[in-house]
Amino acid sequence: MTTLYGQEARERIWSLIKDTKVAMLATHAATGLLHARPMMPQIRHPEDKAFDGVLWFFTGADTGKIGEIEANPEALLTFSDPKGHNYVALNGTVSISRDPVIIDELWSAADKAWFPGGKDDPNLRLLRFNASEAEFWDSPGLIAAGVAFLQAMATGERADPGDHGHADLGIPDFAPRTDDRANPLAITPRDPVG
Repeated sequence: MTTLYGQEARERIWSLIKDTKVAMLATHAATGLLHARPMMPQIRHPEDKAFDGVLWFFTGADTGKIGEIEANPEALLTFSDPKGHNYVALNGTVSISRDPVIIDELWSAADKAWFPGGKDDPNLRLLRFNASEAEFWDSPGLIAAGVAFLQAMATGERADPGDHGHADLGIPDFAPRTDDRANPLAITPRDPVG
């Protein structure tokens, strides 16, 4: 298994997720089970091509995920690219914001379909996913995987379907301050849970 750290880890993860338009965001439901839903991730300043571990989502204040995040900000974000044979699972935390600068930066005309009031829609919220670590699977493609499978069958060795690894993104874990929940823009480093 490959283990990557810091900038190298962020670059590898970004190369695997940058073209995936929909990810699955899993949060902790009140029942204790994980609750996942498809979301469209966005990154600020994508032209910079520097992934800082932060992904953004628009959501409604009236959705169940808001309460789940307020109760437990730890989340899992998964990406699946079957055509490219790439799969990524990001661990991190989610915070809720209404930052008008970021809303303006990420807003597109299509977002009005979900938020008819536009950028000032009272139901509009931003979710900030702060990735701290990742696990990834990066296969060379169907033909190469098939060849590896046939070689394994012929030699009795185990097939190597591609690269599986762990990425420590070297980014502090963030969560809303417990003493400043009234301020939706307040984000502070949080001690990682062992």
